[in-house]
Amino acid sequence: MTPDTYSIRAERAGVLATPGWAIMLGENDSTLHDLHFYVWIVTDGTTIGLIDTGLPPDRADSDALSATNRAFGDTTGFRSMRTLAQILEDARIDPADIAFVALTQTVTYHTGGLDAALLPNATFYLARAGVDEFLGDPPGHPAPEFYFTAASWDSLRILAIEGRLRLVADAEQIRPGIRFEVTGGHHPGSAGVLVSTPQGLVGILETAFFARNLETGRPIGIAENAAAARRAMASFLARCDDVAAIHDPGNAERFRAVVR
Repeated sequence: MTPDTYSIRAERAGVLATPGWAIMLGENDSTLHDLHFYVWIVTDGTTIGLIDTGLPPDRADSDALSATNRAFGDTTGFRSMRTLAQILEDARIDPADIAFVALTQTVTYHTGGLDAALLPNATFYLARAGVDEFLGDPPGHPAPEFYFTAASWDSLRILAIEGRLRLVADAEQIRPGIRFEVTGGHHPGSAGVLVSTPQGLVGILETAFFARNLETGRPIGIAENAAAARRAMASFLARCDDVAAIHDPGNAERFRAVVR
């Protein structure tokens, strides 16, 4: 590994079926397609960081998320779930070794595993606009109770007190080779992470669910601001050698670097 370059591993945290119209803007598709949720592990061999924290470990919280899918005819909800603690254990990573966490969304699908005590040495980065939306003007999708769990909200307070919380207005360099950018689009709290790797610059983008969003330039169907989502995709595609759509089922196979 050369200086300021990182390997990337996508660890699946769960799978949830979602109607096609939610994935691709303008498609009249009510059939269900599997979204894969990930915790991304990045390391340069010395520093280890995470992108997203996965789903909530408390069963009541995860069941509440699953229940929202019944409106689409999905009676199963989340499948193949692993908590952040389980993912780190499976990857043989000591949680105390995590130096930073970049959260690509403020909603519970991405912040569910946010835990200040589990990751005692990590600094957390998330979009200020997402917190502002939750506190001031939640749009109703998802409902405000799905922006943070009670436990993750408590952790935010602890992180702020301990000086480990970064609410990013626009963009911030987390480390040389790791950049956090607020994109908006899906929600005001949507963000992307740019990671320098030996193969080139990789973008991990929340405003695209599947690779097909990127390939066609068509935003997700549930974007609050479709124009902003389209701009974010175009920007990342122009600057990056590779862009990963956040919920694409192929990410675990594409990004499977061995983390040491």
